[in-house]
Amino acid sequence: MVKFRQNKIKWTGIGLLTLTAPLFVFILCFTISIQAQSGFELTPLTYNEKLQEKASKKTQLPGQFGDHFRSGEEPEIIHINISSNGTTQFCPENPFLGELLDSIADLSCSSPQNTTIEIADNCLIFEAGPSGATVQSDTFCIMLTGSEGSEADLLLLVNVRPIRSLPFVDDFSYSGPFPHPDYWIDRFVFVNNTLVINPVSVGTATFDGIDDTGRPYGGDFGRADHLTSAFIDMTSAIPGQCFLTFYIQAGGYSYVPDNAELLILEFKTEDGDWEEITSYSSADHPDNERFYFKSIQLEERFFYEDFKFRFVNLADGTGMNSNWHLNYVKLANEFQADLIFENDIAFTRPPSSALERYTAMPFRQFVGHEREELATEIQIGLHNHFNGTRQADPSNLRIIEASTGQQLLSETLLEVPPVVDENQRDLDPGFHFFTNNIQNEEPYKNNVEAMTGSLMDKMIIRTEYSFQQNEEQIPELIRNNQVSGETVISDYYAYDDGSAERAFNVFFGTGSSAPALGVQYHSNTGDTLRGIAVNLPRISPGDRNKRFRLMVWGASLDDEPLFESENLGPRFVDVFHDSIQGFSTYALRSPVTGNDTAIYIPAGDFHVGWKQISRGASGVYVGFDSNNPDNADHVFFSDGAIWRRIGDINPGVRGAVMIRPIFSDEPVVQTNVFELDGAPKTIRLYPNPANDEIHFGDSDALGGIDKLVVYSMDGKMYPVSYHDNRVDITHLPPGSYILAIRYKNSNELRYGQFIKQDVR
Repeated sequence: MVKFRQNKIKWTGIGLLTLTAPLFVFILCFTISIQAQSGFELTPLTYNEKLQEKASKKTQLPGQFGDHFRSGEEPEIIHINISSNGTTQFCPENPFLGELLDSIADLSCSSPQNTTIEIADNCLIFEAGPSGATVQSDTFCIMLTGSEGSEADLLLLVNVRPIRSLPFVDDFSYSGPFPHPDYWIDRFVFVNNTLVINPVSVGTATFDGIDDTGRPYGGDFGRADHLTSAFIDMTSAIPGQCFLTFYIQAGGYSYVPDNAELLILEFKTEDGDWEEITSYSSADHPDNERFYFKSIQLEERFFYEDFKFRFVNLADGTGMNSNWHLNYVKLANEFQADLIFENDIAFTRPPSSALERYTAMPFRQFVGHEREELATEIQIGLHNHFNGTRQADPSNLRIIEASTGQQLLSETLLEVPPVVDENQRDLDPGFHFFTNNIQNEEPYKNNVEAMTGSLMDKMIIRTEYSFQQNEEQIPELIRNNQVSGETVISDYYAYDDGSAERAFNVFFGTGSSAPALGVQYHSNTGDTLRGIAVNLPRISPGDRNKRFRLMVWGASLDDEPLFESENLGPRFVDVFHDSIQGFSTYALRSPVTGNDTAIYIPAGDFHVGWKQISRGASGVYVGFDSNNPDNADHVFFSDGAIWRRIGDINPGVRGAVMIRPIFSDEPVVQTNVFELDGAPKTIRLYPNPANDEIHFGDSDALGGIDKLVVYSMDGKMYPVSYHDNRVDITHLPPGSYILAIRYKNSNELRYGQFIKQDVR
C-alpha cells in the first residue's frame, strides 16, 4: 500500500497548489508531469541511503573484545538494564536456521564488577549488586552453539541502574540530543528546542521516526521511537493520588502524524509485561501549535519497587515525516485538585541571535559596524505553571564573549514600569512573551568595540537569561530558570540556527528553463568570497546523482552572475556525522581550470544560491530552518524567467534556507568526498558520552597523528588539545561532535562521533 501525505507544499508558475505528496519517487514523477512550469517545495527530512546501508550491518564491535569471539562474525550487541540489587533473565533467540539452540557459554571477556551471571535452560540470569547513585556497567561475551555445531556470538552490555524515588520529573531542559540517562534507559528520541511551537518549558523530546544514529527505522508501518523511564520505586505512591502527567504536541514545526500514527503510553506490570494504557492520535489533538496536557491516574497494581513506563510512536519507517513531541513529564503523588498547575516558572525558548539581521556573520564584516549589526532588542518567553500570580525576581541578562569569558553586559532581564509597559516580574498563570530593549546599550556596544579592536579574529557572543523563584522545590524544574544561546562572529554569514526542520528544493517543470534560488546578504565592506556551505539532508535514493551549480550574484539578481560553478553533486556530510544536520563546504573553483578562485564582493547587497541542472521529480534538497520565519524575506526564486521573493509567491513558506557564504583570504577546506563510494573508516572513542576527555586507539599502528580536529554538527570547528590518545573536551559546549584524525604514515582519514554531556 502506497502512503500519501497532504503536508507537502508545492508552488508552480500557474499558482499555489496543495498536492498529495507521495513518498515514492516514481509517483512523484507522475505528480510533476502535470506541472507546466518549475517551482519549489518543502518536504520532510527522511533518510540517508549510506546510513541505511550501514543500519543493515552489525553494530561495530569494540576492539578490546574482538579476540574473545570464535565464530568469525561480528557479534550482535544487546543492551540489558537491571535495577540496583535486582535480577533479570535474558533468553536469546535461536539464530540458527535448521538447528536447535544447543548450548550457551560465557567467554569471560571481562571482569564484571556489578553483576553475576548464571546459565540455566538456555537462558542467562543476571543478578545485580547495588549501583549507588549512578549507572554501573558490565560487559559479557556469549557464545551460542547450535545442534549441528554452528556458532554465533553475542556481546551483552549490562547496565545496573539506580532505582529512582517519587517524584520522577523531567522537562528535557538540557542540551540533548539524547534524553538524560539518569531518567531514561534508551535514547531513541531527539531532545531539542527547535521542532516545537509554544512549549511549556524549554527543551522537548521528539519522536521523529529516526533512530539514535540519525537513520530511519525502515521496514513497514509499526513501532518506531521508544522513550523508557528509569526504574521507579512506587512503594510510596498513595492510592487515588498518584498521577503521571505530561504535555504532547502533534507536528509543531515538523510534520503532523496521520491518524494511524499514534503515540502510545505503556506501563510495565510486576510480572514483567508491557501493558498499553492509552494512545493518542492527531485527530484528537488538531492544533499543531498547542501542547495538550494529559493526566493518568495509576492503579495500585503498579505500586511496586522497580516500575517503568514508556512512550512509543507508530510510524511508516521512512524518516522524519510524522512527529510527536513530549514535554514536562512528572510521576508523583499529587495533593491538589487541578493537576495542570505546578510550582514552577520556566523559560520556554533560548535567547535569539545577538545580531540584528543574521545568526552569524564574518568578523571582518562586523568590525567597524558593531553598532548597526548588534541587536538592541531581546525576546523572552516564559510560562508560569503556578496556580496564581508568582514572582520571577531577581532576574539577569548577561552577555559574554565565550572564548575569553569577558563580560560585555549585565543588567536586569525582567523589568517593571516605567522601563516597560507592564510588570514582567509578577506573572499570572500561563504563557508570557516580552520584547525588551537593552537598557545599557551604549556600554554594551562600547565593550564589544573594545574587544573587536584587539587582536581577535573571531568572537562567540554568549547570551544568558536567568531568574530566581524561591517557591520552586523540585531540582529538575529549577534548571529551566536559565537558558543561553551563542552567536558566532567568524568567517561566514548565516540566517539559520543550524537545525533543519524541513528540506527545500527547486524543481523543473515540463519544458521550462533551469530554476534557481538566491539568498540575499549585505557586505559592509569589500571582501573576498571563497566558499559556500550548504546544509544537504539526504531525502531519497538517487539524491547523490542530482546536479546543480552554485551561483553568486551582485546587488541585482537580474544581472549576470559574478560566479557560476561547474555542475556539482551533493557532498553528504551526514555520511560521517550519522546526522541529518551537517553542513557541506564547497570551495569556489573555476569551472574552466578547476583551481580555487576568489570572488571580490564590494560593499552592498549580494546573493548566493544555486541553479538546478538535473531534471526530475525534485531538485537538490537544502535544509530549511522554520524557527527564523522573517528570513524568508531574503530568499528569491526564479522559474528561469523572473525573480520573485518566495513570501510573495506563497506567504506560508516562512523560514531560512540553510546556505552560508564563507569569506577568507585563503582557500577554504572543502568537504571531502572520496569516502562516499565506500563506508567511511571509523575510530572508536570512549567513554561516550564524555564530560572532560575522550580516548581513541590505533594511532601507533597507523603511524601517528598528522592532524586532529573536532567539528560540531553545524559544521563549526573547535580547537582541541590532545596528548597520546587523550583529547581534552572540557571547553566544548554540550552536544554531538565529530572527531577527525589524519595519520602521518598512512595518510588515512578516520572519523568518530561522540557526545559531550551536560553536567548541570
